[in-house]
Order: sequence, then structure tokens, then C-alpha cells
Amino acid sequence: MESNRSLLARLINEHPVVVFSALAIGLSWTVWIATFSITTSRSGLWMLGIVLGAFGPGAAGAVVTRLRGESVHAWLATIFDWRRPLRWYGLAIAVPVVGALGVAVVVFSLVGLPDSSSLGQLAPLFLFNLVLATLFTGGNEEFGWRGFALPHLQKRFSALTASVLVGGVWALWHVPMFVYDVYPHSPVLYTASVVCFAVILTWYYNASDGSVLGAVLFHGTLNAAVNVPGQAVGGAAAVPVPYAAILTGTFGVLATLFVVRYGPETLSHNEAVQPRWTGSRSTDGAVSGNPSSDGHGTEPSD
Repeated sequence: MESNRSLLARLINEHPVVVFSALAIGLSWTVWIATFSITTSRSGLWMLGIVLGAFGPGAAGAVVTRLRGESVHAWLATIFDWRRPLRWYGLAIAVPVVGALGVAVVVFSLVGLPDSSSLGQLAPLFLFNLVLATLFTGGNEEFGWRGFALPHLQKRFSALTASVLVGGVWALWHVPMFVYDVYPHSPVLYTASVVCFAVILTWYYNASDGSVLGAVLFHGTLNAAVNVPGQAVGGAAAVPVPYAAILTGTFGVLATLFVVRYGPETLSHNEAVQPRWTGSRSTDGAVSGNPSSDGHGTEPSD
């Protein structure tokens, strides 16, 4: 029994992202599979299950932080540290919107321009989806993806490699959505688009000196904005090519520009952000790793 505990402790300390990924997937899949198996699609309980499952990565980050003997309070303090120049919150909205405009150019060139009245009707829907996606069905995932996994991975890998790894786990985490026909996209194309999103979000995270709240807003805006061009023409099914392919192509170009501009090592002018809470002890655990400053290492730069 003692050897098993020792092996688990070593795994948690040496490979926290592996344990985090398994736990995030396990927590979310348990909720989603149970929900999709016993509820009617689009019902209130169905939506509640999706929302609850989306908190899996954040819960996993808290659990693994605690198992490592570190302070969950200190980890949460880094997540809810809002002190960044206002421009970073503006960029969290602007960059996804610019990407969505690129998607719109492709969609409208294939299908034709929608009438202005339909676009006007989509504005309230976009604002509603922005709030919903930021707080409950997208942005809240960032407590785990950028709040825990990415900084840990950047201790061992380049920012680009860490992005691909996070993107891969992020896509795998969504598998029940495809099994139960919640998502109509091709899983392969969806995975490719998510990896592109992960690269862009790494640029934002490192350039903003680790703003998780900014990443939350970025993720929520992305989820709300990328569907607008498809909705404007009557749904993604009205587009003659897979919608996920358009997303992958458009955001793939944007991700490539960031890699070329800033380089794969950090994807920004700043250093790659690593965990800042690992020097803080929990009340009854021993910390593994060296204490690090909990202040901002460098002024955010784009």
C-alpha cells in the first residue's frame, strides 16, 4: 500500500499534467455521459449537465494542486489576478472577432452575402452566447487549460509544443460531444481547429503575462463569434464545405503568423509563463518544487 502511495505521489509531482488530464477527462466524461444517457437533447437538465461537465478542468487543476501539497488559494489567486492593462481585455475580444471575420469572408464568398436584417437579428444572440460561453460553456475551462496545464508544460517544453499538447487533450476531452451527436463536426477537423486555437491562446497567455481571466474572455468570445457567419447564412449545413475546415484554415493562418512573428519557444516577446503558485504550501502538505515570485515577471507585451 505504501509503495502505491509513493508511486502516486511521484507521478503527481513529476507528471502533474498527466494526472490533471486524466482527472479532467474523468470528471467531465462522467457528468456528460450520465447526462446524455438519461436526458432529452436541449432540455434544461441536458444544458445543466453540459455546464457542470465544463468545470471538470478547473476542478482537476484544484485537486492536483492540492495533492501536490500546494496552496489552492495561491493557485486561485493567480487565476483571478485581473491586474493587466485594459488593452489585454480588449485584445481578448478583438482577436477572436478578427478571426471570425476571416471565417465570414470565406463563408460569404461560398454562399453569398446575407441580408442586413438577418445580421441585425444575430447581434442579441451573439451577446447572449458571449456571456453564456464565457461563464459556463467555454471560458470556465480556462481555469484548467491555461490556468494549470499550460504553465506546467512550459516548464519542460517550448510554448508551441505545450500548445499542441494542451490542444490535443482539449480535443480529446470533447469526445462525448461527438459520441452523443452534440457536435456535428468531423472529429479530425475539430481537433485541428482546437490545436490552432490553443496556439493563439498561448500567445495571448504569455504575452499578457499569464492572464487567465483574459483567456477566459478570449475563449468565450471565440466560442460565440466563430458560429456567427454560419448562423447568418442559415446554419453551417448551408455551407458547401465543412465548417470546421474553414475554422481550421482561418485560425491556422492566424496561428502560423504568431509562430513566425514570435518564434515557437515563447510565442511572445515575454518569457513563457510557468507556475507561480508552486512555492506556496498548503496547510498540511509539503511542497515540491522551488518557490517562485507571485508577482508579474515582466510587463505584458504584444
